[in-house]
Amino acid sequence: MYLEKRGVPTSTVVSTAFLTHGHLAAKNLQLDALPLLVVPHPLNDLTPDEVLALARSAYPIVIEQLTGQGKQALHTKVDYVHPASRKGVAA
Repeated sequence: MYLEKRGVPTSTVVSTAFLTHGHLAAKNLQLDALPLLVVPHPLNDLTPDEVLALARSAYPIVIEQLTGQGKQALHTKVDYVHPASRKGVAA
């Protein structure tokens, strides 16, 4: 967030559990319009292959945020379903 405040484009990643905190932190730093990249929560139980799949899903959004291409939404959710959710287990 500090780089963004200095005019350096960033991609700030938060999990769904910390989305509200991310918005509040940005607001406290006078960065109300900071675009956030939202990934599913939790991340700690993902396998290396699942992390790679998540990263591949997030990559286009990161590029958009770093280059300023396209309309920057306040937050953009990664198109990735947590494996536990796919199995019918609460994530």
